Amino acid sequence: SSVRFPAVVVLLTALACKHDEKPKAAPHISGPLVALMSLHGDATCEVSGRTYATKFWQPPYQACRASSGDMTESAEIDADSVVVELYNTWALTPANHAATFSQAESELSQLFGNSHQCSATKSEWRLADTLHIVLQVKPVSDVGTEFDEGPWRMTRIARLGPLDPGTWGC
Repeated sequence: SSVRFPAVVVLLTALACKHDEKPKAAPHISGPLVALMSLHGDATCEVSGRTYATKFWQPPYQACRASSGDMTESAEIDADSVVVELYNTWALTPANHAATFSQAESELSQLFGNSHQCSATKSEWRLADTLHIVLQVKPVSDVGTEFDEGPWRMTRIARLGPLDPGTWGC
């Protein structure tokens, strides 16, 4: 009987490990936000517990994440493989933040038309009632900003689906 106990523990442990959800490779994706994705091929995805107040996209959702160098990318993908949300961040230096923001703003304007300038460091695009993109660059911390020192962060948030006018934007 002393041999059975360790054998049972080993068997139960093996079964428990077999049922663990492991991150999956990124699925094939579609929708207008795909044009903004650059790291999706390297992303790992897991089932997301995300719910929306109104059903617009098909659950279950997958949350996919990837990073490369100074960039991170997170996407929410519905059961039909449509990218419904995309969140990107880039770590920038004081010397390159303005040029990088300007370039990103230009690229988004080529894809989605002219932006609405919220400020010198924030722009937004709204297409019909279903696509909303916000691009912003700002210092990571208020410390040292008077001397233009310290790292900056650029974020791009894109959402596909019914828009709540008070949720994002200027």
